[in-house]
Amino acid sequence: KQKKEMRQLANGTPAEIIRGIHEGKPGATLALATRFDQSNGLPYDELKSAGMTEALLKNLKRCDESLAPVFGVSPSDQDAICLPYFCLSMLLTVGRQSHNRQEVCLHIAEGISPVIKCMVHERRVFFQSTESWFESMEDFINLIQAIVDDRQVARYLLSRHGGLLPFLGQAICWSQCRQDIVEGFSRLNMTVPQEAIISAAHSICFFLLRECQHDVGIPVPKACEMLRTVGAVTMAEGSELPAIVGMIRLYGEMCRARYKVLDLRSRNELADIIPSLIWSGCVDEIVMSELAVLHDACPEFVARCSSKILFLSGDSCVAGALRSGLFATTLSICAQLGRQDVHGGLESVMRADALASGMIDLLYKIRLHNKTHKVLGSMTPFNFQGMEDKLEHIFRDARESACANCLEAFDSKALKWCKGTHMLEPFCSRECLMESWDAGACADFGDIFKKDDNRRSISLKRNILQAGYEVLHGSIGSIVGEHFQGMARGQGLTIAINLMEFPSPTQLGATTS
Repeated sequence: KQKKEMRQLANGTPAEIIRGIHEGKPGATLALATRFDQSNGLPYDELKSAGMTEALLKNLKRCDESLAPVFGVSPSDQDAICLPYFCLSMLLTVGRQSHNRQEVCLHIAEGISPVIKCMVHERRVFFQSTESWFESMEDFINLIQAIVDDRQVARYLLSRHGGLLPFLGQAICWSQCRQDIVEGFSRLNMTVPQEAIISAAHSICFFLLRECQHDVGIPVPKACEMLRTVGAVTMAEGSELPAIVGMIRLYGEMCRARYKVLDLRSRNELADIIPSLIWSGCVDEIVMSELAVLHDACPEFVARCSSKILFLSGDSCVAGALRSGLFATTLSICAQLGRQDVHGGLESVMRADALASGMIDLLYKIRLHNKTHKVLGSMTPFNFQGMEDKLEHIFRDARESACANCLEAFDSKALKWCKGTHMLEPFCSRECLMESWDAGACADFGDIFKKDDNRRSISLKRNILQAGYEVLHGSIGSIVGEHFQGMARGQGLTIAINLMEFPSPTQLGATTS
């Protein structure tokens, strides 16, 4: 009876074959695959009206079972391992050719959960077959990419399948750290579908980055967390390195032309993925060190990533960039690129010299922060044309300071850190520290303090006044010389000092005394 049904299906119409799949008839899927191969494709409208999507999903939902009961073929039949691949391939075709693509893709996303669990599981079996897992991987990846092209479907899929994101992050690194997977593909005369994996990861990262920037659909904190998951997962089980490190190394190898089989598109997509992961917070000193190594192979890419690290982070990241050499490396790259633009996908374009200027401005603003100040004090000063004065000031502050209490100069190594604020206490001795905190406002500064000021407020105001005093002391001679005649006639002078800029500008305004 079974053989008779299989012969009937082999001669049946596509609609009859698909009805056979719905009814669970053995060999129906094999008959459809054979007909598809013989006809060099089947008309989409006929397949849709016959309920092909539902039929294929019905088979794929049984992917925890073995090939024989699902497809009605002998486990030893070489055609057997191709049937799961065929089902995924046909779903991909239906999804791409559908006149109502969003509806069909959402339908596929709702029914493909068992397949995703099988494909991302470390057991690497699909329909209880290792061979089917490897055979089907590329079409599985392509199907995922096709259905996440629609934003509504992407939100549905990613919110219900968190394991898909770390899987893609690790899959990009397979060629570097998973020899068992590389050999599994090789046994079937296949290679790791690197281009498909990178392209799918690029589509998903692009979607999540858009969600973060436009605050629609997935909440921004959740979208950032999901994006970070792609790069933060370890490269492989037992590894301590995050997947983003593997991606950076792979990109470097691509730039050195070691991966000639990969086209330019894959390299450019990987160059978009890595900065988006950095933007989400997937960065540490190891990542910075890996980027610094690429200064010769891909300097523009290093500059692009550095801009994300430095302008979206604070004290810890700047200190890490200094220690890893990424900060100095990026300045060197910017000096080479000059006025050339540093492009960045979704990001705005920035000139290399503007990037360098922004980096040095940032360093100046946080030069006295705990971690950054410690690193600056142990470094050999570096330079950048046009910013020599500011860099000299930065490194001088790392070694010399003026006491906020007595205004005497002293070695910065004697500075103490406040455990509460993680900032330097700018006092030359414990006696000056105690005097500043305990004695209250001194007579000279008494008019700026309020009765309810606590000790910390008093200390902060004293420090601001001390900084203003240093600026005024350095420029009072030129100010008096310039306005001497007016002052001799009794004209007053108001001086405003902006301590947020370097050098601190002074603005003068004449008043009548």
